[in-house]
Amino acid sequence: MTPKVLIIGGLGYIGSVLYNILKHEEWEVEILDTHLYKQLTPLNPYIEADVTNRDDLKKVFNRFDVVVNLAAVVGDPACLVDTSRAILINCIGTRNIAEMCKSLNKYIVHISTCSIYGSEPNKLVKEEDEGFPIDFYGQTKYTQERIVREICKENSCILRLGTAYGLSPRMRYDLVVNSFAARAVKFKKVTVFGGEQERPFVSIKDISRAIGHAVKHNLKGIYNVRGENLSLLKLSEIVKNITGCEVTIDKNIVDMRSYMVDNSKLVKTGFEYKYDIADAVREISQSPTALEFEKGIYSNLKLNEILKISETIGKKKLSLIDGGLAVDDRGLLNFANEFNFYGVKRFYQVQNFSTSTIRAFHGHLNEAKYVYVAKGSAIVAAVELDTVKSPSKKLPVHRYVLSDKNPKVLFIPPKHANGFRPLEDDTRILFFSTSSLEESKDDDYRFPADYWGNEIWEVENR
Repeated sequence: MTPKVLIIGGLGYIGSVLYNILKHEEWEVEILDTHLYKQLTPLNPYIEADVTNRDDLKKVFNRFDVVVNLAAVVGDPACLVDTSRAILINCIGTRNIAEMCKSLNKYIVHISTCSIYGSEPNKLVKEEDEGFPIDFYGQTKYTQERIVREICKENSCILRLGTAYGLSPRMRYDLVVNSFAARAVKFKKVTVFGGEQERPFVSIKDISRAIGHAVKHNLKGIYNVRGENLSLLKLSEIVKNITGCEVTIDKNIVDMRSYMVDNSKLVKTGFEYKYDIADAVREISQSPTALEFEKGIYSNLKLNEILKISETIGKKKLSLIDGGLAVDDRGLLNFANEFNFYGVKRFYQVQNFSTSTIRAFHGHLNEAKYVYVAKGSAIVAAVELDTVKSPSKKLPVHRYVLSDKNPKVLFIPPKHANGFRPLEDDTRILFFSTSSLEESKDDDYRFPADYWGNEIWEVENR
């Protein structure tokens, strides 16, 4: 009988491929996910639940025979953006999952990483060589393993994955193979930092097949999942041979990890690897996403930065931050002391050619802005949106007059639309944004200047 499989974290890079492969084999499979990264549109149906909430898990687990645990903040840079979140999801969440599996007698396939081996140069590491993780992410995954082994004991299988690569509906270009391939396509050039570091690589398709293999054969214990052991230099040569790109070597080593992994234990169970790096490079080179690989949606680091900023900035209200003027015999100083630039990624200055020109309205769901009039004066308006597609025309509009004669900084939170009209010739306005230009382009909603009425921009005669 086909087991009923629950993929926890199934909206992610691996889960999206795994779900499609298991469905193609006509397995009964569902996804449980919290949809942490709201910028990404889920392509598969899922049960929305949080692994840090035991009640959420209890409502769902009874219907399944097998739990595949992919839930994690993945990658050291992403984890370091918010270590508390990483510990909560990777460690506390895994403990909740493991305890629920034990109490309900569910078989768990837990997805770990070869990063727990740390740096083991000139050695072929095996499953019994637990090593020592040298990065924070590896430490959380090492802790996950100990939790699963301690709680679920003989009713669990742990798969330690090499560095994944390949196309996915939820694509990542912060993985070295994918990044090399995309850079070769877009820039015709790849830079290798160091080059001698050895890494185990594995296709995302083979990862999904290995998970299915573990479930079919009820594998128990720990297994390395690795297709090829290659140095980064050898990897770049493969990419060069396929794409014709230029390869440059930078001796500054960014990532110190170096290890080779033995995959014979899984192979002895009858598993066969079918895909290699060359296959993935060819596929990626034909993918339109390769040309936009620098977008934040393809990077776990950037997604976690956006999440951290939005959760912090998003709690702040629309507000004016007081500034002031200081004068002495040397000259005039404008200041605003009671604010910081947390989350700011860029700034730009705007100068209209005419005081009759109104720039409005720009709406953003994720982006926040600090507005400062460096010269002259301007009417700045902001409105909190109820929806971005067709906001109500009855929403209250907040209208401010900002001037260099009375320095203040206006903070405009996410989920607001804003606009401005200069009141003096040569008015110059500085905007400090929490989104990169690329992120802002994907989070920009426009409304006419008169959408909430023309009186916003009128100057009252007195």
